[in-house]
Amino acid sequence: MRNLSVDERKLLIIQGFDILAASLAGIFVTVFFFAHGDLRVTTLYNIAAFASMTFFLGSSGLLLRYFSSGTLMKVSLVAGSLFYLLLFFLKDQSISYVIPLGILSGFSGGIFWATYNLNQYILSHSGNRISYFGWGGAIFNLANGMGPALGGLIITVVSKTSLGVMNGYLMLFFLVALINGITICIIGKLPSHDDLQFSYHHIWQNRRSKRWKLVLGQNAALGLYDVAIGTVTGILLYVILKNEAVLGLVLTTASLFGMVASLYAIPLLKKHPSAFWIGSIGSAVSIILFALYQSPIGVWLFIIISGFTAPMLSNKLSTVYFGALDEAKGGWQQKYHLLLERDIVLGIFRTMSYIGLFVLLGFGSEIQLAKSWLLLLPIMPILIGFLIKKSITSQNDVLDTTS
Repeated sequence: MRNLSVDERKLLIIQGFDILAASLAGIFVTVFFFAHGDLRVTTLYNIAAFASMTFFLGSSGLLLRYFSSGTLMKVSLVAGSLFYLLLFFLKDQSISYVIPLGILSGFSGGIFWATYNLNQYILSHSGNRISYFGWGGAIFNLANGMGPALGGLIITVVSKTSLGVMNGYLMLFFLVALINGITICIIGKLPSHDDLQFSYHHIWQNRRSKRWKLVLGQNAALGLYDVAIGTVTGILLYVILKNEAVLGLVLTTASLFGMVASLYAIPLLKKHPSAFWIGSIGSAVSIILFALYQSPIGVWLFIIISGFTAPMLSNKLSTVYFGALDEAKGGWQQKYHLLLERDIVLGIFRTMSYIGLFVLLGFGSEIQLAKSWLLLLPIMPILIGFLIKKSITSQNDVLDTTS
């Protein structure tokens, strides 16, 4: 990490704390709604959350005219703390408010990632992004790995006392709210930057190059499976393992595999740019095996194969995206609509994936349908691989951002 700048390191630390908070409670928010409702309740919450996130990502161009990115990032974390405090106070009545809770969660996530991604683009060096995203992936997986095991341990230990399992969940949610508060202090004052030269007309008038259309296609395919599969596999893992502590340990192990793979992806992708196919094929194979083998063996095949291969694809996906942004004419102030385009496409297709899943679950046994739904998804990482390959080999036309 010594070759990264001070600002790049600070961004990675902020991301690490945010991911730690999300991973501590993320899967257990899903399980909490599932345990007190069903999979359709959990899916409905995610529809509200990702629709809200997409809306507020799109609104960030307007908000950044009046507030600094650092201020908005802090506001998003305050909203995130409020979300977990509401779960703490509402307890099992939370399932009666999944839509407003989802909207609040989406506001927090949308504003945070809009401002974080903007700072990430401004402060990361174009010639060093494989290293930056490699370390980012490692920190993501380390923080993502620490959270589930610790969260599951907290719930399990508290549930064995007179407080009961409900208070184990509530104590976890309160802890996450505190971590968000700590992250606000870490953000401090991010480097100032010039005002955006942005109008929503830029989105409609933008003349998109072939390469940028491919980038949008990659993120559309990603949105159709990346977050929804996390919800479904999380529920199925819980059904198979039947214990929060074991569930957390398994997810932690998967993230530790991912951390190792993220670091190994740095030299591998530098030496062999086509190594992203390892992640594309590996992700598809792991999903198929987990769908076919709903047992501890299937669980371990899933986390080992996906953990060691998926970071190859995610690293390349990010570097291709930022590389396409670099090729656009003008400074970053003239490119913000491109960041919004990508985030809006990703958000819309993530919302669509949950809507499709919600409709599907109405036709029979939720668990059986969820298993079958997994068999439809392996095409997505393969499709992303082909789109990345096509974008790399496409003609080097420059994005026109001055329309």
